[in-house]
Order: sequence, then structure tokens, then C-alpha cells
Amino acid sequence: MGALMPRPEPICLVLLAAGSATRFGTLKQLVAIDGVAMARHCASAAVQSGARVLVVTGARRNAVEEQLVGLPVTLTFNPGWREGMGSSLALGVRAAQDAHSELRAVIIALADMPSISHRQFRALLDTHARFPERIIAADSGGTLGPPCLFPARYFAELEALTGERGARSVLEKHAKNVHAVAMPEAAIDIDVPADHARYSRPR
Repeated sequence: MGALMPRPEPICLVLLAAGSATRFGTLKQLVAIDGVAMARHCASAAVQSGARVLVVTGARRNAVEEQLVGLPVTLTFNPGWREGMGSSLALGVRAAQDAHSELRAVIIALADMPSISHRQFRALLDTHARFPERIIAADSGGTLGPPCLFPARYFAELEALTGERGARSVLEKHAKNVHAVAMPEAAIDIDVPADHARYSRPR
């Protein structure tokens, strides 16, 4: 008999890829990063972390989901994506629980942070193994934010988010229980075309 494949960890990485990217001028989830659409680039990094992965789509759903074909991810469409990130985050956390029983934690990640690789996600998972009751957040240089990991005790608060209220409000509310992980890669996100141009320069 062949070796058994390890079971995915009881943690779901919720990748938010639902926004319309109005500041960018076109749907940035489809912009090429290292030869593939940014949504696929970020989803591939998530899969390589070993966590279960759920991608929340919204604007131009079919075009984004087409870029994810072949990846072992669960897709969830947010019909209320125009309401803001909080709506997609809340729906993603609910869908993660529906898709995966006995979920121990969720990682909230954004599909416009191409410098976040499986190594950074693994850093969150490994830190969670040491501090299972703590929120684990990326420290991008004095600022705490995504990607961040929330134990199950915080699911209800995440599910209650609405509008543009993202996970930062939960981080701030529970600041005393947040463990920071140094992650300079989290300072790089693609909001406007100039960000993409800087990232795409030869490194």
C-alpha cells in the first residue's frame, strides 16, 4: 500500500477576491503576476500552505473563477459583494464552517497581496500551533493586519461584520490577545496600477 496523504489541517484559509477594484481601474484579480492572474497566484500560495482554502468571489465572478480551475479550492460567491469587504469576509467565514466540519481557526487573506507566499501562511499556522488561543496577525512594519488567523472563538464576531468593516475592527477590539508575526511582505498590496508596475519590475 502507498503512503497515506496527510489530512488537511482543520483550518480554512478564506481568500477574499470579490471586490471590483475601483481604484485600480480594472479587475486587479485578473492582472498578471508572474505569468498568471493575481487571483490564481494568491490562491496557489494558499493551497501550498497546507490549509483548506475557500475563495470568495463577487465582481466578474465567472472570469475570476475561470482562473481558479484545477486548484483544490472551494468557491463561494457573494451576491452582496458591492456592500464591501465585511460582507465578503462574513460570508466566507460562514461558508468555511459549512464546508469543513470541526474547523479550529480561519485565516483571512486578500487576493491582492502577491508577496504573501505559502511560507508566510505557514508562519501563521506554526505560530497558531504554539499559541492556539491567540489571534495571529501579520506585522508589516508597525501595522497589524492581513493575513491574520482567528481561532474559532472569534467566528461569531467575524460573521457579524458588514459593509466596509474588515477584520481590523476585531483585531483592535481584542488587541491584548493578538500575537504579531513579523511579515514585511504584507506591506505590499496592489491597489493602483503604479503598485503593479513596481511589483512587476525585475527583482
